[in-house]
Amino acid sequence: MKKLSLIIMLLATVTMSAQGIMEATYLDVPASKIGRFAQLHKTITDMSMGEERTLQDQWVYRHWYGSGHSIVIYDLYASPEDAVKDDAFAVLGKNYDALSDEEKKEMDAVFEEWWGYFDGHTDEMRSYNPERNHAGKENVDWDIPFVFVVGSYNSTGSWTEMGDAFMDWATRPAVANGLQLGGGYTGHYKGSGYEVQFYSGYKNIMEFAESISNLSNENPEARKKFWSLVDGGHEDQIYIHVGHIVDGKFDLAGKDR
Repeated sequence: MKKLSLIIMLLATVTMSAQGIMEATYLDVPASKIGRFAQLHKTITDMSMGEERTLQDQWVYRHWYGSGHSIVIYDLYASPEDAVKDDAFAVLGKNYDALSDEEKKEMDAVFEEWWGYFDGHTDEMRSYNPERNHAGKENVDWDIPFVFVVGSYNSTGSWTEMGDAFMDWATRPAVANGLQLGGGYTGHYKGSGYEVQFYSGYKNIMEFAESISNLSNENPEARKKFWSLVDGGHEDQIYIHVGHIVDGKFDLAGKDR
């Protein structure tokens, strides 16, 4: 399935307000269970969708390389108010009530197994501006297990200056050169987490490696400014796209899934 998008953190293009809220949920799912979790998550997500939801989009990624959690779920909203207002479980309950008794038994088992993976989860809320703090290609087929890279930093000064410097040094040149599908940055809003996070997407790991190898040649002034604003160490994660919502259904990455 093809989807033209330009959306923060998930590299897609949807119509949204200039400033939005992203709720990130981090799970520790055993590697051998990630495929099963993805199937369960699709079932629960599809059952919880409805007109009452304020959710604008959701993207899920699995760990590939780096330290930390094995699954991250990004829920996107137009505002903090929409994020608070959204009630997936209320809609899930409403749709559940319409099922037959046999279907309810099946859904009970699915929900119990799915919810068990949320034990010990952590979450945070981040702000994003897809119109200002994102650059991306058009006509990208996102229905693939693309590589999604996230770098998390704290800043000694302005988050915006730090983010803009990274965009000028790394994101915009990499997108223009053809290897990076899209990227940008988000700011901390609520919960635990780094002040600034940078994200980028690539068709595969080879194109990611090639793109990174060219960074040293790009915009030395912007590179210098970015590193001058970095406070302490940072954390990197490399993910693989698991799936995202398309037309009110959770679409697993890959054709005909």
